[in-house]
Amino acid sequence: MVSEHVYRKFRVNGKSVVLRSMGWDDLDKLLAFINGLVDDKKRGRGSEVFTGFEQKIAREEEADWLANRTVQIENGDMVSVLAEVCKRIVASGDIDRGHYGETRHHGELGLTVIAEYRGLGIGREMVKVLLREAKRIGLRSLEVEFLSTNQAAIHTYQKAGFREVGRIPAKVKRNGKFLDSMIMARQI
Repeated sequence: MVSEHVYRKFRVNGKSVVLRSMGWDDLDKLLAFINGLVDDKKRGRGSEVFTGFEQKIAREEEADWLANRTVQIENGDMVSVLAEVCKRIVASGDIDRGHYGETRHHGELGLTVIAEYRGLGIGREMVKVLLREAKRIGLRSLEVEFLSTNQAAIHTYQKAGFREVGRIPAKVKRNGKFLDSMIMARQI
């Protein structure tokens, strides 16, 4: 079992933000986080959320997901960072190592911040931690994919050394409108 590790603490708008690893004690907090993203997306507040988060999930599903993630972390196939404010998870980020022998040096980054905490620098700080942890587990390169309309993501990843390497036209269909995705990458 992976033990909880605190990567960094800082303050945003007078509130303490803790960037840390996840553990089994986070099951209910993670469930509230993911289901909150579903609610935001349905209300239109999640317009920058990439994909998924279409319907609320049950506690059993989240427990299965957490069990799988825990095994991946223990095997060195993933790094994961949570941002917690006032005992509430407000952001989640991870890097999945490539699954094949020829891609084990490469990782795919994913990061989601809830609407009320976007634009405050939490994502930027999480990317810094994720980059450090990716290097620690031996990754040499990373990619991230998100909606091409997400200006905050573009800015955050550019500041972290990522460069645009491609777009996928009309990858996402949301509210009857097709949206492009952007792929950015960098070496570590």
